[in-house]
Amino acid sequence: MKVKIDEKMICVPPYISTTWEQVAFLQSEEDADAATFTLAIHLREGKAVRIPHLDASLIDIAFAAHIKYLETKGEKPPPQEKKSEEPQNFGALLQQLTGISPDQLSKIPIQFRIGGIPGIPDMENMDVALQHNQPHAQTPDLPPEVLGKIVQMVKMMIGDEVHNFPKAEPHCNCPHCQVARVLHGTEKETTQREEEEEVSDEDLTFRTWDVAQTGEDLYTVTNPLDLSEQYSVFLGEPVGCTCGEAHCEHIKAVLYS
Repeated sequence: MKVKIDEKMICVPPYISTTWEQVAFLQSEEDADAATFTLAIHLREGKAVRIPHLDASLIDIAFAAHIKYLETKGEKPPPQEKKSEEPQNFGALLQQLTGISPDQLSKIPIQFRIGGIPGIPDMENMDVALQHNQPHAQTPDLPPEVLGKIVQMVKMMIGDEVHNFPKAEPHCNCPHCQVARVLHGTEKETTQREEEEEVSDEDLTFRTWDVAQTGEDLYTVTNPLDLSEQYSVFLGEPVGCTCGEAHCEHIKAVLYS
């Protein structure tokens, strides 16, 4: 089964293949075995297509892609029933979609606040939440997996407006500046201690793709030379990539990582 889900369309053979323009809203519910979920795709014409036995990671990809489409079109997403409980704030949404644990989230000195749309943060609150914070300039480096997931969420929210995201302040390591350096593709300023560290052979290896695990059997594959080029790879059953190819280099990059 060749699954393709992106900001333009959703294709899950043999159940459905259509553009998001034909979709009114999504709904998911837990299956009887409590291990998988059923995704209900409600079409604008009134018909609902139900796809059973899906992994939670694939459900997350579908919801994220639909949100991306709605933001591109400037529409507000309708209320969605996602799993058992709707997130009450951005932190809950971040935890739900990326798998960041509550313990990891509690160590990040950022206050995420809800926007005007239930379950979705608006850009005004995002700007306040991720602005430069000098008192936290000495914040330790966020764990790479946590930083990668936060960057992924920010990119999903701001779309193609990465160039408008405030750049990092020199000599500052607050969470905003850490995120900004990744978004703008700049390296953190090297300290004297880092300059004295021996460079390993692995560090000298050219990386074609950056691979980060974002959930169970779910990975994000990013072009390190072009952060806007990003794909989601699912290694569950069935294996798939949002690029739409069955044996693509993105799946290979995850397998070799």
